[in-house]
Amino acid sequence: MQAYALTAFAADTFEQISLPVPVVGAGQVLVQNRTAGVNNIDLLIRRGVLSPAATPLPHVLGVEGAGVLEDVGPGVDNLNIGDRVIWLGSLGAGGYGPYTVIDAAHVAKIVDSVSFDVAAAAPVAYATARNNLFTYGTPDPGAWVLIHSAAGGVGTAALQVARNAGFKTIALTTSAKLDFVRAQGATVAIDRGASDVVEQVLRVTGDQGVALSLNSVGGSTIVQDLKVLGKFGQVISFGHLGGPPEGSARDLLMPPYFNKSIAIRVSDLYTLWEAKKGAFNAILRQIADDLSRKVISPQVHKVFACSEAIAAHRELESGRTTGKIVLRHDYLGS
Repeated sequence: MQAYALTAFAADTFEQISLPVPVVGAGQVLVQNRTAGVNNIDLLIRRGVLSPAATPLPHVLGVEGAGVLEDVGPGVDNLNIGDRVIWLGSLGAGGYGPYTVIDAAHVAKIVDSVSFDVAAAAPVAYATARNNLFTYGTPDPGAWVLIHSAAGGVGTAALQVARNAGFKTIALTTSAKLDFVRAQGATVAIDRGASDVVEQVLRVTGDQGVALSLNSVGGSTIVQDLKVLGKFGQVISFGHLGGPPEGSARDLLMPPYFNKSIAIRVSDLYTLWEAKKGAFNAILRQIADDLSRKVISPQVHKVFACSEAIAAHRELESGRTTGKIVLRHDYLGS
């Protein structure tokens, strides 16, 4: 198969190379990829931020995708050749390439009415949102949830999933994207660059604070979140798009935070993906069902051909995006 691969870190191009089509083993399926989602992890790999041992070169990027099953390995009894599917894989899954072999636990069937473009935008964003909202202690119905980077792929997914679950949401984003996040289900939208973000959040919640903050930014925002948590509130830190969290855990041991019994948790979707495959598969199947019932609507910012993957990366790096960027394999439509 021909695939666009990273052959040098910090490269400004992907090189088209020839690779063998992967072969299924027991419990695995072979997906002919139609589309792939573009994620921040792809940017980090291309820049060489991760350990080279984790992403040896040449490396075909892409940890999520949508396509059609071309082969099914022994022991797989709930998936069949010809099924349309979504999948979420490891760093070496190779969604930018035409074929991916993956454990059946990391795959879910989708209905014909869901386009591959939309489907590829769903696995990472909605699995992350569902994991962060429901795995670590679900807030009470009607509770306030604060969502950072609310116009991105995960932020958009979190707004929709939280709305469907009956939570009230406060979306933090840039001033240009406030209307967009309101359209995705935000109860309240706040310009993240405002000087009084903490005061606005507290005012919205009647000074009760939020039950949960989904914080994909990191940096100094983690300590800022402590100021807006209500009793038993929790910060879920993931992604760290703005750099590693800053500040000290000693802040938690001093009033006024200590007497609110709050918590900070670091979340990595791959912990669930690897250690609790049944639970992960249930999330993926729920996403597929939500797609079929149209109760979620992944927002596709732009679709690029796989041969334009560098342009897709540049678009994601620009900060202009709302929702997800998707790559479409050149030989097929949506």
